[in-house]
Amino acid sequence: MRFRRTGVLAATCALLATAACGGGGDDDGGSAGGGGTAGGGASAGAESGGVAKIGAILSLSGVYSTLGPPEKQAMTMGLEKLNAEGFLVGGKKYTMEIEYADDKSDAATTGVAAFREMTQSKDLPLIAFGLGSGTYAPLLKREPIPMVNILDSTFPSILEFDPHLFLTRGDSTTYVPGCVSYAKEKLGTKSVSVISVKGEPYGEGLTQLVKKSVAAEGLTLGAVSEYPLGATDYGNAIAQATASKPDAIYLSSVTAVILPVLKQLRQSGYNGPVLHSSGVNPDQAKAILGDQFNTIMKDNYDCAGTLPTTSDNPATKQFAKDYAARWNGEYPQDLTMWAYDLPFVAAAAMTEAGSTTDPEKLFKALPKVKVPKGSISGWVPGQGDAFFTDRQARTPSEVTTWCQDKKTIASALVFDVKDGKVANPKYKDNPCASVS
Repeated sequence: MRFRRTGVLAATCALLATAACGGGGDDDGGSAGGGGTAGGGASAGAESGGVAKIGAILSLSGVYSTLGPPEKQAMTMGLEKLNAEGFLVGGKKYTMEIEYADDKSDAATTGVAAFREMTQSKDLPLIAFGLGSGTYAPLLKREPIPMVNILDSTFPSILEFDPHLFLTRGDSTTYVPGCVSYAKEKLGTKSVSVISVKGEPYGEGLTQLVKKSVAAEGLTLGAVSEYPLGATDYGNAIAQATASKPDAIYLSSVTAVILPVLKQLRQSGYNGPVLHSSGVNPDQAKAILGDQFNTIMKDNYDCAGTLPTTSDNPATKQFAKDYAARWNGEYPQDLTMWAYDLPFVAAAAMTEAGSTTDPEKLFKALPKVKVPKGSISGWVPGQGDAFFTDRQARTPSEVTTWCQDKKTIASALVFDVKDGKVANPKYKDNPCASVS
């Protein structure tokens, strides 16, 4: 059971005579939905309600540190934009703060400790996070609080773990089929082998989905080989995967895990197409693969969410430029646009709930939120313009190709997925030609 401290907080604020004391809104800050929406000037002239606070548990260090720092940078940008105008809850104007914690790529220990501090000591009403849904689910039974995931698209879906989990991206079922379909239609692939990391939910889920997609496309599945998470020698897995002489090889995991495998795969003599769903960008390829990155990345095809740099959405493209300008030219990953929009999603839920502090009201409000004003990710709304459909938000999916002469990536296919197969494919003719 959650014990709210709003009474104590209100008394303390009265003594200090400040409107911005520790989180602002009370649990009954007005009727649900009262007070307009985040952004758009709706809060101009409204009485100040103070500062709303939420938490974010990100992998700022460790093996998944290619993910956490960009997420935090993008959230910082989104938060600044939101707070420039503020948002309304119960007729009062609020700004927002995010309290960050580093799970050190270990949700089971450091992440759990951060969760407990945020919920029990800091009493935060909503937590955003990148990885670890299965770890946090048991904690949600005792401490029910809405948790908004901006990254964790494992298969089976994280949404099966607990009803308090929400996902601001399509899960891996919405993009993995694009890899196999593109390989068949554009690369002439007839057989696919898989090299998968053992003991990592994302990688293992991707492998299951590739198997299904290969069967659905009528292709031949070669070997499915594994290596343990944390390994540095992938020779056995590579030998097993290449023994059947596949037309293409799929690497299952995230950027920092698959790129060392890719490097050894090329060193072994394999020079065919490589497929993955890691969201690797040129900066990461160069940093992890070294001076030979451009040669190693040849014939690489990545299927995931659309990237800010390749999106056709004007707001998303502008965000990509702003992100690179703000962070010393860093290439924005797909997760950066979802992270940027997180503050707007939280603000919209608070507006809908009529509260900045009550987790139960926010939990009930999130499914009612429409695509938030000020968001930039090019969301695909559900029925009635709902942001979440069955607790999952969607952006288009995409296959990118590596452009060796430009040392970067380009969009090769934008698509949707229905019943496990690619739908409404929009292929790009000569995709690298449009890259500057």
